[in-house]
Amino acid sequence: MIILVGASASGKTEVCKELCKTYHYKKFVTTTTREKRVNEVDGVDYFFVDKDKFIEKIKNNDFIEYTKYDGNYYGSEKKEINDNSVIIVDPLGLKAFNTIKNKRFISYYLECDDNVRKERMIKRGDSIEKINERLKFDKEKFNLNLVNTTYQINTTNKSIKEIACFINKTYKTMLSSLN
Repeated sequence: MIILVGASASGKTEVCKELCKTYHYKKFVTTTTREKRVNEVDGVDYFFVDKDKFIEKIKNNDFIEYTKYDGNYYGSEKKEINDNSVIIVDPLGLKAFNTIKNKRFISYYLECDDNVRKERMIKRGDSIEKINERLKFDKEKFNLNLVNTTYQINTTNKSIKEIACFINKTYKTMLSSLN
C-alpha cells in the first residue's frame, strides 16, 4: 500500500489522482462523520457514517488510526488495506500505519517550498487568511511531528506525472522484492 504524507498543497491529492488514473491504483477510502458535500459519493470520497456508528467502530477496533477534527471524526479502517491502494495521511496517521510494521506499506513524504504551496492554495481559491493559517499550522505539524517515511520527494519543481511515475516504479520494485 502506498502512503502519502505532506503539508497542504504539497501535491498529495493530485499525485493520488494520477496514481489511480494512470497506474490503476485504488484510493483508500476513509470513514468520516462529517456531512457529505455536494458531488461527493459515499464509498468513493469517504464512507459517511453517523457518530454512533463511528464510535462503535472505535470500540470494535476497526481503525488503524482515527482523529477528531473540527467536530467530526475521520478514520482509516483496517478492512481497506490493499496492496493496490493509496492513502493520504497526516504525520500522526503515518505513525499509526508504521506501528503495523507491514513490509508491503511504502510511504512518501511530499515536501514543497512554502512559496509554491502558497501559490497553489491561491489558485485553488483559498483565502489569504486560511493560507497563512495553514502555512503556520503545517510548519509546526510537519517539522516537529514528522515520522519516518520510506522516501522524501521534493515536489517544488517536479510534475505530478513525474512524481507518480517515481512512486509507481519504487513501489512495484519493493513489491517484487517481497514476492
